[in-house]
Amino acid sequence: MQSQLTLVERLPSFFVEPGVLQPTSASKLLYLTPDNVKRCTITLDLKDSEQTQYIVNSNSELTYMHVRRPYDPPDQPLAVLHRRDFLADKISFCGGEKIKVKDWLKPLKAFSPFPVAFEANDTMYVWDASIVGQLSMYKASEPDTPIAWFQSSRKLVMDGVPTVLPAFLVLQPDAADIQDLTVISFLILEHKIRMINKRTELISGRAIHSGSISATT
Repeated sequence: MQSQLTLVERLPSFFVEPGVLQPTSASKLLYLTPDNVKRCTITLDLKDSEQTQYIVNSNSELTYMHVRRPYDPPDQPLAVLHRRDFLADKISFCGGEKIKVKDWLKPLKAFSPFPVAFEANDTMYVWDASIVGQLSMYKASEPDTPIAWFQSSRKLVMDGVPTVLPAFLVLQPDAADIQDLTVISFLILEHKIRMINKRTELISGRAIHSGSISATT
C-alpha cells in the first residue's frame, strides 16, 4: 500500500541543507503548486485560494507560457512568453510589444546560460545558479547578498511520516519590491535549468548505456 504524504508549508527549523540558502524572518515565501514552472499556481498560502498571486499556464506544445495575476484582464496577462525552436524566444508584458528574451534577460558570459542580468528602476539584478543548482538573484552591486532564491519540492520522513516540503520562491524585501519581474524572470530561468539538467541526464544515460553495450561485445 502506498504511504500517505503529508504536505507542510514551512521549512522545519531543524531541516537545513548544507550549501542551500534558507529563508529568514524577513523573507516572503511564494509557494508553487505543483512544482512545475510551466503550469502552476503561485500563492502566499497553499490552503487559501484568495492568496493566489499568479497563475502560470502553457499550451500543450509549450510554445507559449502565460503568467497572470488574479485581477489581470483575460486578454492582457502580465506576461506572455513565446518559445521558438530555431529563433530567439520572445516575451511581451501586459499586452505590449514582443521583445527578445535575451534583450531583457541578458547573459553575462559568452557560451554560458548563467549568470543572467536584467534592469529595473535603474538597478541591475543578476540571476545565477549555485554549484548545487539552486537559482538565486542578487543586485549587481551586492553579489554576496542574495535577495531571491528558489527551493524545489522535496520528500522526506518526519517523525515517521512521509512528508512533502513544497517548492517555494523566497523574496527578500528588495526582490519583493519588484515582485512581478522577479517571478517572471525566475519562471523562465528555472525552466532553462530544468531543460539543461534533463539534457545532461539524457546524455549521461546514453553514455552509460553505450558503455554497457561495449563491455558486453
